[in-house]
Amino acid sequence: MKALNKKNRIIVGIRYGCILSVLWTVLVLLFTTHLYAASVTEGAKRFILDNGFTVILKQDRSAPVASIQVWVKTGSANETEEEAGITHLIEHMIFKGTPARSTGEIARTIEAAGGHVNAYTSFDRTVYYVEIPSAEFHTGLDVLLDAVQHSLFDAEELEREKEVVLEEYRRSLDIPETQLGWDMMALCYQKHPYRRPIIGYEETIRSFDRKAILAYMDKWYTPRNMVLTAVGDFNTGKAIESIKTLVRNFPERIGNAPFRPEEPPQTDLRKIIKKDRVQQVYLNLAWHIPELTHEDMYPLNILEIILGHGKSSRLYNRLKMDANLVTSVGAGVYALSDPGLFSLDATLGPDKLDAALKAIGQEIFRITAEPVSDPELTQAKIISEADFVFDMEDMSGQAQTLAFFQTMTGDMYNADHYLSHMQKVTAADVLRVAAKYLRPKNLSIGMMAPEGSEISLEEKAAASLFKPPDSESLAKAAQRPEAEGQPVKVVLPNGMRLIVKENHRIPGVSMTAAFLGGTRLEPPGKWGISGFAADMLTRGTRNRTAAQIAATVEACAGRLNGFSGRNSLGVSGRFLSKDIHAGMELLTDVLLHPDFPLPEMAKVREDILANIKTKKDRPTQELFDLFYQTLYPHHPYGHPQTGCEETIRAITRGDLQTWYRSVAMPTNLVLTVVGDVNREQLIPYVKTLFATFPSSDEKLPMVAPEPPLKEAKVAHIKRPGAQTHLIVGYLGAGVESRLNPPMALIKTALAGQGGRLFSELRDEQSLAYAITAFRSPGLGTGAFGAYMACDPAKVETATKGLFGELDRIREEGLTEKELEAARSYLLGNLQIGLQTNGSQAMQMTLDELYGLGYNRLPAYIREIEAVTPEAIRHAAREIILPERYVLVTVGPDDGQPGTRMPDEGKEDEG
Repeated sequence: MKALNKKNRIIVGIRYGCILSVLWTVLVLLFTTHLYAASVTEGAKRFILDNGFTVILKQDRSAPVASIQVWVKTGSANETEEEAGITHLIEHMIFKGTPARSTGEIARTIEAAGGHVNAYTSFDRTVYYVEIPSAEFHTGLDVLLDAVQHSLFDAEELEREKEVVLEEYRRSLDIPETQLGWDMMALCYQKHPYRRPIIGYEETIRSFDRKAILAYMDKWYTPRNMVLTAVGDFNTGKAIESIKTLVRNFPERIGNAPFRPEEPPQTDLRKIIKKDRVQQVYLNLAWHIPELTHEDMYPLNILEIILGHGKSSRLYNRLKMDANLVTSVGAGVYALSDPGLFSLDATLGPDKLDAALKAIGQEIFRITAEPVSDPELTQAKIISEADFVFDMEDMSGQAQTLAFFQTMTGDMYNADHYLSHMQKVTAADVLRVAAKYLRPKNLSIGMMAPEGSEISLEEKAAASLFKPPDSESLAKAAQRPEAEGQPVKVVLPNGMRLIVKENHRIPGVSMTAAFLGGTRLEPPGKWGISGFAADMLTRGTRNRTAAQIAATVEACAGRLNGFSGRNSLGVSGRFLSKDIHAGMELLTDVLLHPDFPLPEMAKVREDILANIKTKKDRPTQELFDLFYQTLYPHHPYGHPQTGCEETIRAITRGDLQTWYRSVAMPTNLVLTVVGDVNREQLIPYVKTLFATFPSSDEKLPMVAPEPPLKEAKVAHIKRPGAQTHLIVGYLGAGVESRLNPPMALIKTALAGQGGRLFSELRDEQSLAYAITAFRSPGLGTGAFGAYMACDPAKVETATKGLFGELDRIREEGLTEKELEAARSYLLGNLQIGLQTNGSQAMQMTLDELYGLGYNRLPAYIREIEAVTPEAIRHAAREIILPERYVLVTVGPDDGQPGTRMPDEGKEDEG
């Protein structure tokens, strides 16, 4: 059972921070009692319409984007046993046609307007949402409200969509965390409907007909049971009038009051262990806690932060930093309408299970027996408040927060009260709830372990979780107004490029620094060294240890992480604007003075090796590794970004130092800072910070492009599972290629809910749940392809279908309507994706680094706008070459999907 994601947590956001010195840390923690935190409800207006429909509107002109969300107060927990999974199926069917719009037209209309539409189902709610350029705000309202009110639930469409949901169900059977999560919920809840998977069961999914769906809709899809929130650049007065018009004929439905069996108190420790085809041990611990409106939820959220969030949390320090017993560890709060769960989860090697359980037990005992320190408590409050600030960066985050509090607590203004309640939590409160809920008899333990491993979870081992720690272990464990400017580029004397963009909308700053590097510049036999180096950048410098870096970052609720991709290596960060100098000083230190300490190398190496093993638990990851390996036999892109076990084990500290020095040159570095900064003050400060970074005459190695494919290539990995995953792909366009804009539009027209692949192969033929087109433009070369996961019995039909749609693109191109829809969707999503400071900083950094120019985006938009149908056909015929493809599969069959289908099949038989 994973810690809750953004949609399930009461307050969401960052879990890290930074300071300038230890003394400064102490002063901040002891004397700072309240950060600036803008109110999400400021400017929001709430309306209750005559039919009971709740509307919340907030005008925000910081970006030409709008987020529209409809929250329905029903989830899987409102289902009867026979209805298990029907809420999720309805979520799928809502977009499958209304009297005004045919199947597929809902998604096509939104995507043609430059937006995207989607939905999700949880235990307590179902959410439908649209993000769209604000110029098309009323289109988004019209389409979304039409769908949630007037879906047809056509019987034939229903049968097709049931097959799609069954593919989704089978896909879940191949994901270890999902399987263990289902088992854990069934273990924790004996009577309450939270025990059932949200998706339902195969037998219930197959049983649903139109009558059952309409009966469910009649109970729960009433105006009084819905909340619409919209945040963005629109006129509130016009918006509410449009909404009143659109819901004035809301279908009359009976409605119902939820009745859920009350879960009896747990009186004994529960446990479950599963053996499966996994490489790692997946460990979950869960305790019952109250419903999300209970007053104990405030100290429980503080407890979660202190115990298991971020690199300065107690569990991370004890199990990861100190003992390196786990690959990952964290805590989460399941904040639900009815009593929820407090959970811990970890991934680790089988040989470290006993030691990890002991360490977890000692930390649990410690937090239930001793008050947390004042600095820990203050820092947790700072983090919870900083979460709120950064969650206001985009329209969807604001809309989600407003809707969550209105739907789940009954009042959107509880969002503001939440922060004040968090500030009032005391160390005694945290100790009280830890002792009250983290008890052995209230605990359920679940584990998934590799087949054949000699792992058991005896009563004695489980009970040892609650033994007090020995003295040695205990001692070790204790250790504002909108003003947005244009970006400006400055070249420093050493050749380093600095880009600064002021944006004073929120008191936050994001920064990205990157070198050309990544898989593309890894030397032969050192595959994975770029990712290894990136992970090590924040693990110690000549001036700071890994623990000091983590503590200083987390103390002021920031983020600082190394990253590596196919073409780049760098560090990205996010800080409150009051901490910009501290953040910049730390970023400079990790870039210029990484020490690659051996103890930390051992930990990172073990993490990477564990991740390499874990890929065998992920058929999609195996598939894409196989695809790139087959597509790029002569190019570094053919090697997995993680490296392989042999190369990772062989990399030495000297290798890391030598390779990092070969790319870490000022002329190869781009640093971009976006946010609440003063450009005139920041530029000289950055010049001072990087004054000791000496220029260099060294050149980066040249990398030859992958030679064209001369024939088709087929590859397969046989692995047990419920689905076969497959890719049909081709060598594609690089980022600098003239074919890049038209291929971006081709990919867009194929992918998405309104795309050809989704419409033809999922909607019409029910061949798959997961299906999409993808492209990976690189430097000098690229990849383009289509992915699908399906029932093994459908592989031949699915392969024919993919080839058929790719052939259509090659021979016919796109219709004018398809091209305009793809263009609108692509340009609209560029606007949506660049709302945050961090996304803008990354975009400008990589564009500048790749030789496109930091201000590349406007030119790229013009190129997209200029693409013609002729350019589409030309690009398709250049890339989609009938006899020069790669076909790779991963699944339980023998991997003989064959050659080209259907025409070439006859030719081969001859």
